[in-house]
Amino acid sequence: MPRVTPLPRCTPAQAGLDPRRIVAMIDDYQARGLQIHSFLLVRHGKVLCEGYYAPYGPDQLQTVFSLSKTFTSVAVGIAEGEGLIRLDEKVIDLFAEELAVSGVTPGKELESLTLRHLLRMSTGQPEEPSGENCWEDMRVAFLKQAFTDMPGEVFRYNTSATYMLSAALKKKGIDLEDYLQEKLFTPMGISGTRWLRDPHDICTGGFGFSLVPEVIAKLGVCILNDGKWEDKQLIPRNYVAAATRAQIYQAPDVLGMGDWNAGYGYQMWMCVNGCFRGDGMYGQLCLMDRRTDTVLAMTALVHDMGTEMQVYYNNVLNAYQPEPLPEDEAAMTELNARLSTLRYERTLPEDDGAPIPAAVLGRYENLPFGEMTLALDGDVLTLARQGVTIKAARGTFLRNDMAPLADVLTYRDLTTIFPVLMAWGMKDGALVLRQFEVEGMQEVTLTFKPAENGVSILLQETTNPGQPYTVYNGTIQKA
Repeated sequence: MPRVTPLPRCTPAQAGLDPRRIVAMIDDYQARGLQIHSFLLVRHGKVLCEGYYAPYGPDQLQTVFSLSKTFTSVAVGIAEGEGLIRLDEKVIDLFAEELAVSGVTPGKELESLTLRHLLRMSTGQPEEPSGENCWEDMRVAFLKQAFTDMPGEVFRYNTSATYMLSAALKKKGIDLEDYLQEKLFTPMGISGTRWLRDPHDICTGGFGFSLVPEVIAKLGVCILNDGKWEDKQLIPRNYVAAATRAQIYQAPDVLGMGDWNAGYGYQMWMCVNGCFRGDGMYGQLCLMDRRTDTVLAMTALVHDMGTEMQVYYNNVLNAYQPEPLPEDEAAMTELNARLSTLRYERTLPEDDGAPIPAAVLGRYENLPFGEMTLALDGDVLTLARQGVTIKAARGTFLRNDMAPLADVLTYRDLTTIFPVLMAWGMKDGALVLRQFEVEGMQEVTLTFKPAENGVSILLQETTNPGQPYTVYNGTIQKA
């Protein structure tokens, strides 16, 4: 179970913020349909407000997608400070064995590629490795990628570059997850995080890190403190200074303008208003501002991170005052009332009340995603697949606490609880099952409908309802 020694707390007024500004932020997110999971507002190292949208809470692990990159960068900085790794080390020197396996004859671009280029997202490669087999050995797949520019010339976002930083640490005998625990998290009173690993037991680096929200807040406080935590310099001061300033600038035609075109440090983005941040897909944020000495730690499932940040800027960041404010009991009562009712709601399957056709219940074989069985008991539907049983309720999500499945990318510890919500409904003769992974923030929708020659099955990844991704669409005869 994750454990975090909490940061000190204070009231919004003590931190120079009117509590009504936080209410305005919450309401603004709701009005715009931006689905927040949690937030912590921090100033001068103290949490002035925190909000959790059930089922998310302070102890619920959440994957932070590319915000993982900032933690990987911190590990590289600590290792450099200890003399264990050099930022100007050549990639081909570190991965000579993998280069031999790849069959690649390195050109001048690959020969000049360094860890610093990986940190700055300036590898010179126009594309990342892709395809279902690339994770058999991502190191080799990365080395096989073609170049169009010399390293250091052009910014291109590259998650595989961050993986190579994790792999470079591993070459030095440093396990990313263990090293962060020893050098950063234990001194900060943090335990119980976890990181996805590839088949070679290397942490994925650029994604796959799961934590509780206060870990993000603590990282932000440490970085604003120039890498110092209490009386210990955990991250080298000079590395923090370099990581949090622009090392390279983006081309406007690549990522547009605004907060994605203000410069990039070492796995951190610069913002147009002078802030800087680590961020991850769907709105995971560690947003830091030196001028106000503030941190926003936020987890979410949004599809417009620019608006997510702008709502915070408009309602909270720009409202901080230099000195404490008088306490306002009425405003605090209003804020606490709003915080107590926060909920995160996934959309339930539509339901017209019809019974489930007997034809769709039973055992399915020869599915590309494995054998599966559906059974109904009252209004509870049970789905069994790959030795795992998940239950779904009609008209409401039912929580299932289970261990994560082993996969190509997997966790070292497969015993930690992995909550999954599932619900079902009937619509136009079709059974619709919707499953949402609380930690992984992934939604899958399964649709079953009787057909002439069996049962038609549609499996879609529906995390972004506006852009469903079809995994499987076919007709199967039941066993």
